Amino acid sequence: MQSEKWAAYLILVFILVIASFNILSSLSMLIIDKKEDILILRSMGADSKTIGQIFLFEGWMISIVGAVTGTLLGLALCWFQITFEIISFPDNGTFLITGYPVEIVFTDIIFILGVVLLIGFFASWYPIKFISQKYLTDKNI
Repeated sequence: MQSEKWAAYLILVFILVIASFNILSSLSMLIIDKKEDILILRSMGADSKTIGQIFLFEGWMISIVGAVTGTLLGLALCWFQITFEIISFPDNGTFLITGYPVEIVFTDIIFILGVVLLIGFFASWYPIKFISQKYLTDKNI
């Protein structure tokens, strides 16, 4: 059972890494699209670090909202399964339980949230660190 749990966890982390490319590409396109706005912020006195922090904060907010929403939906789905046994076994009498067993483990939730936020941080940090160098340098003013 533990091996199955870890295998499912690793598969879902891999899916999360693939999905984080969406955040990476969204922030990259946002930086490219907001060149004029970056110039306005520069003319108002914002330095490269401040502008980078604005984009990084936006990426973090996307990750945090996604992580919290996913966690709440997952907990609701688990609660429905525990309470109403939505996914049940056939009624031919061969099983001791009627519904698919689900257990909510608090440490698993914290661990998953940590991994989601860590991957989200790196997906937000990468475009700010490398792609924005082209648009946040002083020579582009």
